[in-house]
Amino acid sequence: MGIGIKKAFAVFSTFFLTLAVASPCRYLDDAPVVEAIIPSLLHLNHLKFLNVDATVYRHTLTKGSLPRLSILEYSSAPIIEVNTAGNEVIISTKGNSCVAAMGGDRSDAHLSSKARSSFFITTLFALAAAPNLKSLGFLSLIAIGILSYKADAAGVDECTPSMKVVLEAPPYYLGSVDECFAEVSNPDHCPEDFPAFETCSDPSPSCELAVVGAGTSGLYTAMRLVEEDKFSAKDICIFEATERAGGRIYSLRGFGPEHDITVDAGAYRTWPEFTPTTHALIEKLGFQMECYEDEDPCQKFNIIGDNGEKIGFASFVEEMLRILVDKGACFFPRHELISIDYEDDESKLLVFANGVSASAKELILNMPQRPLLQVMRKSSLQLEVDEESRIFDSLHSVQTEIVTKLYLYYNNSWWHDLGLTNGDFEMPGDARNMVVKGRYHDGHVKCGEDGSCYGFLLADYVHDFGGEQSQFFRRYQRDRPEPVTIISNTDIEGRAFLNHAHNRLVEFHRYENENADYTGFQAQTVFRKQDPPEFAVLATWNIATFGAGGGWHHWTDLDNVDKAMKPMNELGIHVINEAYSKLQGWAEGALLLADEVLEEFFGVLRPWDFDAPDYLQFVAQTTSEACNEVEDETAANSGGGDSGGGGGTVDLCFTEDALVIMADGTTVRIDEVRVGDLVSTGFPGETGRITNVLVHKVGSTQHASNKVEVVVISSAQYGDLIGSPEHPIFVNGRWMEMQEAIDVGVFDVSDMLAMRTTETIDVFYNLEVDGNKPGNSSHSYVVNGIIASGLGDNEVLNTMFARQKAWKAKA
Repeated sequence: MGIGIKKAFAVFSTFFLTLAVASPCRYLDDAPVVEAIIPSLLHLNHLKFLNVDATVYRHTLTKGSLPRLSILEYSSAPIIEVNTAGNEVIISTKGNSCVAAMGGDRSDAHLSSKARSSFFITTLFALAAAPNLKSLGFLSLIAIGILSYKADAAGVDECTPSMKVVLEAPPYYLGSVDECFAEVSNPDHCPEDFPAFETCSDPSPSCELAVVGAGTSGLYTAMRLVEEDKFSAKDICIFEATERAGGRIYSLRGFGPEHDITVDAGAYRTWPEFTPTTHALIEKLGFQMECYEDEDPCQKFNIIGDNGEKIGFASFVEEMLRILVDKGACFFPRHELISIDYEDDESKLLVFANGVSASAKELILNMPQRPLLQVMRKSSLQLEVDEESRIFDSLHSVQTEIVTKLYLYYNNSWWHDLGLTNGDFEMPGDARNMVVKGRYHDGHVKCGEDGSCYGFLLADYVHDFGGEQSQFFRRYQRDRPEPVTIISNTDIEGRAFLNHAHNRLVEFHRYENENADYTGFQAQTVFRKQDPPEFAVLATWNIATFGAGGGWHHWTDLDNVDKAMKPMNELGIHVINEAYSKLQGWAEGALLLADEVLEEFFGVLRPWDFDAPDYLQFVAQTTSEACNEVEDETAANSGGGDSGGGGGTVDLCFTEDALVIMADGTTVRIDEVRVGDLVSTGFPGETGRITNVLVHKVGSTQHASNKVEVVVISSAQYGDLIGSPEHPIFVNGRWMEMQEAIDVGVFDVSDMLAMRTTETIDVFYNLEVDGNKPGNSSHSYVVNGIIASGLGDNEVLNTMFARQKAWKAKA
């Protein structure tokens, strides 16, 4: 199959063999379309034209399963020959009596019917087994719709026969559904097809509004413009590089004995506290929701159907596309945008990989960073060099995070037998041993009346910037751009993977689960009768993922936020995505940006009865933890010097008398703050919840004695604040270590005094703020009137945010 796919791709590198240099001939008037079925493009390398000036458009199949050539217009009778020995399709003409087009323009220069004195069609059938054809290297010859004519001698000039050809063929790569059926012998391990929509196949569409990318914000923007009568749906073209709607919201359906179990291989939930727009949009579209996990009150939600079962988070995106198509919008799947140019009337000319060229007055680009940059590199926007440089610089101000999800399908949900229906579990891994980092409540599970359950367990949900946590999975992802691989027990390699994954789960639940409510004997009993999973859904969102380039994005440069969010809007090109938004990693960010663009550039007001959330932007890089709890005694006794994730840092903390400002404005000593307390983050309108209080005993770990270097910041209002020099604080609009703040003179122009000194310290304290919701908080607290970093020793937070120099140096 892999070889076939590569050969199918090779078809798209068409070359032309033209034996004449004369001007193109005029198209015949009222000539019928000539169609030919090609036996299989998977065995063909080239589409070759002999002495023909051809314009070729490529589309995915609109009917049938075999590749099809359609010659829409032509100047002479076309002949189509399939040369299987040479792996090529040869297109030529019968005769060369035609009329030259004026000035080489064929578009409106058809041969009048009066110029023809005779007209007939002859059809030759394929002669695949004919010995004389084999001797010529031709296994089949198709000459369909051979149109012969005799033209008047008058007006006939030397010219090159011309054609307008449409090639309809399977996509150059298989989607996850088709690939599963091709690679996995048990069809029950494969999902059902993605929802189908009525499509268009115009080789040169003209659109008032073009939306590139059938993701959440692209479709939402188009839907709002139609709702407010800014555009008629019939004037909207929606181009999508894949065959489905949703982008990185990727729902696979049809699993299980009743073919009704769903896997969300991408985005999967809404969280109204942080994603109110997404939640309101889903409700507006008429969907029901249920709690994502067992919590009171319910905070996070899945989309469900009338029967109460999950139906896939992509359902609301698919519904927006259905609404638009039903109202007349044209949907063009398998159209990968290559470049953007300007036409004479300042319309945008969109060039796609399949040969289609479209024009649009307004353009919405609902594309992640990497696909967008690929388009920009090949585009010509007629901008000054400095402005184009600023655009590129702004688009480079984010980076993608590598994300992997692994769902294991069991015919018996053994975790339910152990009473595990809610919560997370985790065990480290490496390149040889699968990391375990899953959730009991995430996978879709169905239970019968007898209490038996079956379905998916989310065994892994890992993400980082370098893909280190995905090392084990890399070699199991099939070598193609689709993010999803189905791993089945129907082959040796698949069984080995599934056995290993199962054994890792057994290891954790029998020996490593320290907070288990079940006994070791109970676990042993459950696993003794439990078979490994039947198959797995492995989703890997990395830089090679077609149309995505990763799972989500994070800022690397806050100086470019405004420009990145609206880089080309004055040109009628609106970039609307999660990558350059106020809430990265969530569809909410893209929807917030869509509402801003709609109001500012199209005069469409927000339809919601709540204020738009205003999130603080952060820089995130690949870093290790910035502050550690007390090290274990073996590390302390090894004489290995500083520790802390290998970064060589000291604890980033304050002394016990530091005063923390609570959410109600009162102050509490840091040693009296407790988990669950609400504190001020120091940023307008935001409070944070304490999720961990860290206590560091000085002298028992990395410090040789209790005498350590500290920074002392004195103020008339709060007195002395004593803390470690490396603790980051937020001053002058950015995060910097306290010792750096002294060096750059931050306190020279304030009512505070700061100095370095040495003090004898027994205990240091630090706080983790909102560790349960990474990226949805500023993760800070106010101590003695200064905003201090509240990342604690949370690995996820310290991976997302680089606030300490030692970890920035490691990025």
